[in-house]
Amino acid sequence: MTNKNQDEGRSLAPRANRTVDEQTGNALRDPIVVAMEIAGSDDPSVAELTAFRRQPLDLKNAARNAKNLDSEEFRVWLARESGDDLYEAVCGGLEIMSLSFVALVALCPADDLDQAEAKLALAEKTGALFHKREADFDSQIDPQHARRIRWKRGAFAVPELMLPPAPAAPKADDRGLANWPLERFDLVAHLPKRGGPPAFADHQIVEWAGFARAAPNLEHLLLRARRMFETCDRLLTLAERGSGNASELMTAAEGARLMGYLAACQVMIWPVHNRKALEIKKQVVALVNLRGEAGDPPAMQSAVRHVTAEAAWIKTLPVDARDRLVFDWNELV
Repeated sequence: MTNKNQDEGRSLAPRANRTVDEQTGNALRDPIVVAMEIAGSDDPSVAELTAFRRQPLDLKNAARNAKNLDSEEFRVWLARESGDDLYEAVCGGLEIMSLSFVALVALCPADDLDQAEAKLALAEKTGALFHKREADFDSQIDPQHARRIRWKRGAFAVPELMLPPAPAAPKADDRGLANWPLERFDLVAHLPKRGGPPAFADHQIVEWAGFARAAPNLEHLLLRARRMFETCDRLLTLAERGSGNASELMTAAEGARLMGYLAACQVMIWPVHNRKALEIKKQVVALVNLRGEAGDPPAMQSAVRHVTAEAAWIKTLPVDARDRLVFDWNELV
């Protein structure tokens, strides 16, 4: 009889994954900050950058949390009273943390099959969607939404050769059909339904509202992104000269580049709405556009664009801010 359950933990390089999304007590922490703690500072060593790049993050758990937080935001939004600033701040906090997990899942390289499956599953359940239309449906889409779809697809792209076979259809004598797997990784398994009353945020109203209002220093994050990109380019040049530790330098360069993109995403996620913040965000747009010339992976460039488009809808932003926060990006080729 065919086993309907696929093996868990399938990996090209098995290792013990580290979870970055376990919140302890009442402390709510940005998962990007937690992931980057291993690198130490804004001037990390080669060893720290290598450790950061090689840390085994549990992207499946991160993807589930991104989806769960997004669904909880919808539940809180339905349960709130119109004009309730506290509950709107809670919605903002949930959206900020959800998008931070989205950025982690999109930007972290797919080093094994589990991470690849996490990316594909999150892409299917969140962000700009373009559902299949029937043949007799006159499908029309505006250019802005079409760009968002391309950015999302690029952000979560994984190498095709990494993908395992889809779940096999049941044979004649198989049982357990009610729970037969439909896809490689079921992102929403055991999560609360998207609608209904709040599932957990209503127990930490003050904490979630406080998290939404505790924005980081965007100027510092911009400087970190620039420094990490400069560090990446310098390490790549040194590695190309045939140094004895060229492999380690290449890994450290990848770590620096990942830190730069994560810092850029933090700037674009946090809904700080003033002239200085808008100018900093525009500088991040210009910086990421330049990274296309540096030959950075298109998926990483798409990830920042995708997160930026999604962050424009965070509830704590005034509605009239969205036109100024959705920037005109260079198209990816």
